[in-house]
Amino acid sequence: MGQKSEGGFGWQEFAKALSSFCVIVLFGVMLVGATLGMKPLEARATALSDARVHVAIRWPALRAGQDGTWLPQADQEVLLDLAQDALGQSPDRFSAAPLGAVSATLGATGWFEGDPTVRRTGPASFIIEGEWRIPAAVVRWQDKDYLVSWDARRMPPVYDHDRARLPVILGSRVGPPTPTGQAGSDAWAGEGIGAALELIEVVSAQKWAAQIRAVDISTYADDSILKLVTTDGGRVVWGGRPRKPRLGEVTTQQKLVHLAQLNHDHKRVDGGYPLIYINTQRVQFDSSASAGESRPTP
Repeated sequence: MGQKSEGGFGWQEFAKALSSFCVIVLFGVMLVGATLGMKPLEARATALSDARVHVAIRWPALRAGQDGTWLPQADQEVLLDLAQDALGQSPDRFSAAPLGAVSATLGATGWFEGDPTVRRTGPASFIIEGEWRIPAAVVRWQDKDYLVSWDARRMPPVYDHDRARLPVILGSRVGPPTPTGQAGSDAWAGEGIGAALELIEVVSAQKWAAQIRAVDISTYADDSILKLVTTDGGRVVWGGRPRKPRLGEVTTQQKLVHLAQLNHDHKRVDGGYPLIYINTQRVQFDSSASAGESRPTP
């Protein structure tokens, strides 16, 4: 049955030949397809490898509902450069190591509470987000002003005197901590800085807050007394920290009442005197004190 009859057509041999021909044609098509398909794949791979790594950081906002950020442009550029250097030019797309390196690098700068989160938004694009420390004041030490957060932790910028436009803490007996990137290692030592920041927080909510230039803690280690320094150079003896007044003092609320009354009567919370005391039942004025008596220069 399967053999050709004499004088008939050889179907079995034809089928074999056709099958071999089809295999050859199919192989040729696959070879051409693979050759043509490799070109766009190679072009795509080249484009990805040559693509410049793009890093974006979600900057701290000014206030809810406001556009912009309080972080200066120069500090933004520093952070972007640090992130770029930590990533490298060709970070491994299948490894989390570059992301971890960026997180640890920025976490050690002092700008964040802990390490920020780094995630990919594309083959060569990254977004960095974290909880930002909020600047509160500067601590004057020798010839520089050091930025600190509300929890007395040192932040990266160091300014020349009066360039930060923030309240100044004067009279610290302890120098600035050296940031190490470890949690808690960059907190300013001593209770005085924390007490001053507590007072600055209370003062900043008052209508007359713009009149206060600094908080003097030069004697705090000895007597637990804080002094406000006005923009006119007057000294206002506040007393103990707001949450823990000294024994025998009036309350924090009463001190604020004194200052509000002085501002109402004299348009100045120091009453126009070089030294006054508001930690007693009645405000006391020291007219004998000179403008520069026993105080650090603000």
